[in-house]
Amino acid sequence: MPTAAAKPPLLSPRLERLLLTPLFVLPVLWLAGYFFPPLNHDVGAILYVSERWIGGERLYVDIIDENLPLTFIVHALPVLTARLVHGSIPFWFTAWVVAGIAASFYACSRLVRLVPSADHALTEALLPPVLLFLFTVLPNEHFGQREHIMFVACAPYLIASMARAEGVHPSRLGALAIGLTAGLFLAMKPYYLAIPAAVEVFLLVRRGWRTTFTDPIPWSIFAVALAHLVLMYTVFSEFGRFVMPLAVESYAPIGESGWRQVLTSNVMAPTLIALLIFGAFAIFLTRALAARALLAFGIGAALSAIAQAKGWPYHVLPALSAAILLATFTLSQTIDRYLPISRSLHRLPVAVISATLMVLLYFQAALYTPPFYKQLQYEDSIGGILRHIVEQNAPHRTVLTLSPGIYPFWPMLNYLQGRMTMRFLTMWVLQGVYADCEDFPALYNAPDTMGDTEKFVFEAVSEDFARGQPDLLILDTIPGMPRCQGKVFDYLEYFQQNKVFADAFEHYEHFMDVDRYRIYRRKKR
Repeated sequence: MPTAAAKPPLLSPRLERLLLTPLFVLPVLWLAGYFFPPLNHDVGAILYVSERWIGGERLYVDIIDENLPLTFIVHALPVLTARLVHGSIPFWFTAWVVAGIAASFYACSRLVRLVPSADHALTEALLPPVLLFLFTVLPNEHFGQREHIMFVACAPYLIASMARAEGVHPSRLGALAIGLTAGLFLAMKPYYLAIPAAVEVFLLVRRGWRTTFTDPIPWSIFAVALAHLVLMYTVFSEFGRFVMPLAVESYAPIGESGWRQVLTSNVMAPTLIALLIFGAFAIFLTRALAARALLAFGIGAALSAIAQAKGWPYHVLPALSAAILLATFTLSQTIDRYLPISRSLHRLPVAVISATLMVLLYFQAALYTPPFYKQLQYEDSIGGILRHIVEQNAPHRTVLTLSPGIYPFWPMLNYLQGRMTMRFLTMWVLQGVYADCEDFPALYNAPDTMGDTEKFVFEAVSEDFARGQPDLLILDTIPGMPRCQGKVFDYLEYFQQNKVFADAFEHYEHFMDVDRYRIYRRKKR
């Protein structure tokens, strides 16, 4: 007699919760770690500029940075919160990012239900925890970077675009909120606009002109970007007329990589290969239009990173996140479509597959970058050591640093509520001026032969040093420039060509050397 087919094992609700709960609890616990120092250095520098601006100083005049105005407008929120509610700015920044992650995750969890091809057991179950992983765990030391918060803010736009590709649209009010939120963060860097360009071109080809023109999402993004452009030449006219040309001339040459090197780098190249492979799987196997919209987002994010031509790892975060999400979507769609499981029996395989994939993602993330290694090593790092030195030897918490680097001076000054007594944060303009060592040049340009840009920095830093009288002058012995004539560029020697700087330096004495930094202390009267 034929034996009866064995019944598949059933999963009790308690065991299902045991498997799935950590997928949501662990990221929440992970977020708590970001409240401990150090804050990301770039984030610290941006918050410092925003703080001085909110404090009444003129942006791009009294404090000069190459970032666009919208960057400082966005980062003014934690500064204002700290003023109104008290508490430190780094704390409130992290709190606002965590709140943004919660809001974005909630919105994405609801929007996923609008995507027709995601209406399957595994896809519906797997996308939210993967998104939460991308929001919380993947950034690690880059938590709070502009690419990170941009991806968090644009995730609802991504999910909504997947739904729009399959003919389903959010409500008009919801679409407007999605578009304005995405636009606000996409406009922080012009490179980010490659993302909506790629997505909307795909949707235009897919849906036609009429649907695209009546869709409020792309128009909302365009409106924010246009408003930001107008602000650059009106409210923040110093940026459009002075700082932007300065950045094009002096900031663009900085960096060890051009776009070709970025394209073939050890992070971007694998990400592009993964996007192409998962994209091919999505297009030819799952045949889901939502996957093609996700692929377009990833391609736009990759183009954004390549166009920045710096090779810095955090530039690749949105493209890497899109690749992981595309892999998740392809895997879950393939299982849902080709190995269909009845809704009554899906709980065990869904829970096991979800838990297994998420453990793999966490495991790989921990191997790639040990979690919270900077927090654990902060006290013994150069950032922690310099913080202690400034705390003990700078009674007014004022410093002037002649260095090409943001780190370790930020977030040190954020935590000490210190002040940089010059209008520039780093020597980035001089880095651009001296980016190339020509045949037999002088190590330094003579003051009477300097171009307008170099002359401005030469005089501005000297005046700021003399006027600010910082407690400590910190010289970086690694200038971030190529050697010329076999010699290393010395910022102190360079600025001592200026009599104003040289006279002010008479009041300083060598205090100590630590790591790559030579520290001078103002003489006691």
